[in-house]
Amino acid sequence: MLLKSLPPTVLPDGLAAQLASLGIVTSTDLIFSSTSLLEIYMRLPSKSISFTDFEACIDSISEKLAAPGLEAAKLDHETRPDFKMETLSSLDNYLGGGLPCKRVIEISGDKGSGKSVLLLNCVLISLLKNKDISALWIDTTGDFAIEKAVEILEYHRQVETPDDMEIILQRLHISTAVDIESVQEIIRALDVQLAHQESIPRMRCIVIDPVTPLLSPYLSAVSSQGHAIMSAFMRYLHDLATRYSLLVLVVNNATLMRARSTNRAQIPVQAVSNPLSAFASTIRKPALGPSFTFMTDATLWVSRWPEKKESEERSTAHVIEVFRSRFSVANVWSPFRINSSGVLLAD
Repeated sequence: MLLKSLPPTVLPDGLAAQLASLGIVTSTDLIFSSTSLLEIYMRLPSKSISFTDFEACIDSISEKLAAPGLEAAKLDHETRPDFKMETLSSLDNYLGGGLPCKRVIEISGDKGSGKSVLLLNCVLISLLKNKDISALWIDTTGDFAIEKAVEILEYHRQVETPDDMEIILQRLHISTAVDIESVQEIIRALDVQLAHQESIPRMRCIVIDPVTPLLSPYLSAVSSQGHAIMSAFMRYLHDLATRYSLLVLVVNNATLMRARSTNRAQIPVQAVSNPLSAFASTIRKPALGPSFTFMTDATLWVSRWPEKKESEERSTAHVIEVFRSRFSVANVWSPFRINSSGVLLAD
């Protein structure tokens, strides 16, 4: 939660701005900071607040954000995640009915693998079937084409409910952001909006497509700053997903799977198969390093399926694999097809 959105009874006036100047913007930044409370307090303007009152503020924030305890006997279906995004019927059988809310899920793959098109179809179908939900699509490369969304809706309206297309598209919010700071501003604004919004349609899904160019410029083998930025960003997404029952989907690019070698001057680089893939032909892996994978609840891998001859229906074959998952089985895969208009064909 944004500290500036807390009432004065929890956080005194002016303290949120002072903490923001130290890079502490959310409650997560404050409570789970690697810096001790005393160090944070010493960096605040002198005589702005006593240390005893500062500790009391931390206790109040923790109490306000803490989830109330529930007896197991009193748990019912209303306390459980009530939204799952359907993907492919064969894949959903492995996922327990679809991609669940309160999760941050990574969808990785090479350029042209079909990962963005697959997600766009899944999001639009969810908006078709659920008239009381909305979705946010954050485009970080400027490649989002509304024409493709219209073509997908026109196709699926033939097999789904004949809803008004304009009303559906109004529930798909598109934002363009080319750097991590812009995306953070969008997410924080959404945080404030959701904290005070109880109306329908309710925001249920966020797609960041792709997340790679936002984080990769900061990652370096000689500095930990980029990793800290990535960790804080992903932690905030998890916090947002949990508090508002959101499904957050982050699209990641791919990089070459290299064989380990003690000879750094070895040329050419030897490519090896990805051990997480069911196919020996997969010599790529998700970008952003090995630690990023464990900052999400699941990693889905999308790739092209090699075909010897062109399809008569002018479609391309693809496959999606579950590399790892905290909520379903892993090491499973499902094939699918996408036609020339970007429409996901029934599997």
